[in-house]
Amino acid sequence: MIDAGIAIERTEVLGLKESDLFEIHDLRSRAADFFTETGDPPPTPESLQADLDDLPDGYSRADEVMYRAYLDDRLTGYAEVLRGFAHERQWIIGILLVDPALRGRAVGRAVVEAVADDARAAGMESVAVGVISTRERSLAFWVREGFTTEVSRRPIVIEGLEAEVVRLERHLAETV
Repeated sequence: MIDAGIAIERTEVLGLKESDLFEIHDLRSRAADFFTETGDPPPTPESLQADLDDLPDGYSRADEVMYRAYLDDRLTGYAEVLRGFAHERQWIIGILLVDPALRGRAVGRAVVEAVADDARAAGMESVAVGVISTRERSLAFWVREGFTTEVSRRPIVIEGLEAEVVRLERHLAETV
C-alpha cells in the first residue's frame, strides 16, 4: 500500500543545508540497524559527510541528487543517487534508507518511483543499485521494484564472512 501522505523532495547534494544534514543524520540514527548489520559502526554526522564524499573517481557532488521522503513533515526515507554511473545513460542509487518504524508502508517504493520517473524524464536507459547478498530482504525489495537484471557480483568480506555485492538494474523502457 502506498501511503498517499508521502511527499518527495529532490535536492542537489551541493545544495544541502546544515538543517538538511541534521535531519538526514537523525534518520540514519533511527535506522542504525542498516549500518550495524554489516559491521559498520552506528552512524555519526562525520560518517554522513564521509558517505557523501565517497564517490567514484571522476565524479563530484555535482553529480549527486538526494531524494527525501516526508510523512507528516518528518523525514522518513532518503536515497543518494549518482547520475551517469557506469555509463552516461544510467543513474545508480547508492543508498536507500527508510525509518524502521515505517518499513513496509511504501516509503521506499515512493522514493524509487520518483528516482525512476526523473531518470526516465532525463532520457536515462536504466537505474542501478548494489545490494549486499546477505541482505535477503533488501534483495527481495529491489526485485519487487523491477531491478531484475543482474549485471555483476563482486566479492566482499563483512565481519569475517564472505558475501557479494550484487549489482542490479531496472531498465526504464520496460517499466513505463
